Amino acid sequence: MISIIICSRNIDISPELKENIATTIGCEYELIVIDNSTTKYSIFQAYNEGVLCAKGSVLCFMHDDVMFCTEDLGKIVEMHFEVDDHLGMMGFAGAHFMPSMPMYWHDSPFISENNLTTRKGQTEECFSREFFGDKTLVEVAAVDGLCFFVRADLFKKISFDEKTFTGFHMYDMDISFQVREAGFKVCVCKDVLVEHFYDFNPSPKGLELFENNMKKFYKKWSSCFPLVIGLEGVSDGMIVQLDSYVKRFLQQDESLQNIRKSKAYRLGKTILKPIKMLKR
Repeated sequence: MISIIICSRNIDISPELKENIATTIGCEYELIVIDNSTTKYSIFQAYNEGVLCAKGSVLCFMHDDVMFCTEDLGKIVEMHFEVDDHLGMMGFAGAHFMPSMPMYWHDSPFISENNLTTRKGQTEECFSREFFGDKTLVEVAAVDGLCFFVRADLFKKISFDEKTFTGFHMYDMDISFQVREAGFKVCVCKDVLVEHFYDFNPSPKGLELFENNMKKFYKKWSSCFPLVIGLEGVSDGMIVQLDSYVKRFLQQDESLQNIRKSKAYRLGKTILKPIKMLKR
């Protein structure tokens, strides 16, 4: 059985999502909806609550704005976990390379993904499959949190780290690293498709919380970086060179961001604003 755990921004998930799950899952399942309409929980706390309630052998953690697109996907997911005893976690987008300087998985130069993203009514096919070859699963360092499946037995050893983190970011990357530390593989799947109705428009406070959690994540797992998973033929020397290049790029970007946040930069923009108005 698959336990589907959803942290809902409303009291309950939509009837459309319930119907979508019921008509596509194709196996025995239970639906566990954590009501977070009042933002009572962080995503870490909500998912831990869901784990405590779950009875399935595979746990699915998904956003309330995701739809399944593959028929009998539950059977496919269960098959993957049954065939490979070392598979611990499976998602639909992830990074093969994580540098030694804080960076979110999606900014990695090497990613694999297989999903649809719908934003403002426009659907984009997010397929990056060059590392799959003829395989249906490819191993990665971390997967994205839009939807992922985890072997239930692992939660005897792992949990969503609500002591270290707050809010709604880095839970996916942190639990990915916990699964890997427990000795299991983290993979992206090619033979199941999901659609994410993406509407991410964070506030300045939200971005600050994201950056704080990113720093905490890198501090927690500092001994693991740089990390390369699922890239065949990449030597240690290439990893060092790649890490150095990405580090310089991120440092330059961070310097620009710090300049833009400075009082001097804001004051300069204020002083120059009348001049720009006159040029018009």
